Amino acid sequence: MTDKRRSADYKQVSGYVLVEIAREFKSICAREGISQSDAIEEMLCEWLAKRTASNFSKPEQTYLPRTIGELVRVNMTKLRHLGIKNLQALARGEVLPTPGDFAIITSTLGIPEQERKIIWQQTFKCLHDNSEGVIDEYERSESPQSTRLEL
Repeated sequence: MTDKRRSADYKQVSGYVLVEIAREFKSICAREGISQSDAIEEMLCEWLAKRTASNFSKPEQTYLPRTIGELVRVNMTKLRHLGIKNLQALARGEVLPTPGDFAIITSTLGIPEQERKIIWQQTFKCLHDNSEGVIDEYERSESPQSTRLEL
């Protein structure tokens, strides 16, 4: 995965604001667990929407994260209000989500079933260097009547 700094899809924007504004901004970002980049991007989208005829919104993600940790890290802003424990540790790849939390994360992000399987498989492949059986276990636990993921 390429981070925003190295991605051709992102460009740095900077400016100067009053010290009090900068401190409050950084404080709120830290308190809410949102990156300053994500907050600035959200504000810029709102600002642009006010000043243009179109409803400017953040473009959809252009790449699929390979592991659960990458998925959480890239979408931390969207996931922080879901009540999932250890979200920061999940983003760092230190822990794995419960099957229920994985289902909540992927459902919230609108990730199709096939992509869920790939992310699940790649996470375990990175952990075990051998992903055989992981997809089989994942598929066995799926409920055909439900769109929720049951692992």
